[in-house]
Amino acid sequence: MSQTVARPVRAEDLAAMGEDAAFELDEGALVPLPPAGFLHGEVVSNVHDVIKRHVRRHRLGTVLAAETGFVLQRGPDTLRAPDVAFVARDRLEQVRRGGGFGEGAPDLAVEVISPDDRAADVERKALQYLAAGVRAVWILFPATRSVSVRRAGGDVLVLHGEDTVLDEPALPGFRCRLKELFDGLEEPD
Repeated sequence: MSQTVARPVRAEDLAAMGEDAAFELDEGALVPLPPAGFLHGEVVSNVHDVIKRHVRRHRLGTVLAAETGFVLQRGPDTLRAPDVAFVARDRLEQVRRGGGFGEGAPDLAVEVISPDDRAADVERKALQYLAAGVRAVWILFPATRSVSVRRAGGDVLVLHGEDTVLDEPALPGFRCRLKELFDGLEEPD
């Protein structure tokens, strides 16, 4: 009796499914991306707006939202879609090549935690971003209004309360009060 083993899904296979295919790839395996909740959407919008203002003002590159896909690894393919991403101007041509998903890592990847996210899954994703060359990963926790900043080399910085996000190597000159990222949200219970 023979068994059929499914071959790993490639980024090109995922692209052929169309934009309605809500998946990431983790070493060739499809990972569903369920629709985000309202709170998640509010935080993503805030983060995108704050970063976009800075990037535009200083002409640093481009900021992407809507879970834009980036191929972080080939053979088997790992494709991740951060909630917000920044690609520096000097890397845009390299990452855009091919016109489909981004090839390689963004300079900054931002993930906003939803109530159903598992810590181990988010940690795996952060490590994949860093291994692919992301300069920094921000993980935002709306429930506690805190941010975990992970950088290449293993540095981890946890911000909360009245802290300020600054000295971000991926975004030269960037500075913002943590409160701005969670602006307009209802106070946690």
